[in-house]
Amino acid sequence: MCRFFLVLVWGLSFCFFQVQAEVLPTSTTQLSENQCRLDLYHLEKNRQKQFVSTFQVALITDNQFRQRFVALKAGIDHPAGFENIRYFRTGSPVEVFTANWRKNGNLHTVARLVLLGGTSDKQGFDVLTKLIVEDKGHFELLSDADSYRFNIQPNDLKAFLTCVNTYYH
Repeated sequence: MCRFFLVLVWGLSFCFFQVQAEVLPTSTTQLSENQCRLDLYHLEKNRQKQFVSTFQVALITDNQFRQRFVALKAGIDHPAGFENIRYFRTGSPVEVFTANWRKNGNLHTVARLVLLGGTSDKQGFDVLTKLIVEDKGHFELLSDADSYRFNIQPNDLKAFLTCVNTYYH
């Protein structure tokens, strides 16, 4: 009888307290002859136990103007100013980038990523893209305060690279 009661309580609690998590993508693409864009999302559970994107990395090429860069987006509470961000592979640092965070209205803080000591958006894009390809889209970025893990959908990475190779001349 006691076992039955425990199973009943467990079953009821599972039914009543189960939260259906919304499935969010870990990456998305926007691909055309004008622009190739791969967005990567770091997801965390909020207090309502729903997954939300707390940090976003976008690899972007503007094919008409031959520009390429890495854009970052975080919540409005992210501090403005310079921050070093380390690229980690299986627990070891591989490369260090710098971001100059700026408030973008009252919703987000944004930055562009460059290599530590560098000023070239293109170089930051090239190095980060190369590292992501080497790691098949599974990597971690660490700042002084936070850690962000990314798992790119394999088809998204392949489609993005195809777009860049096709349209970015």
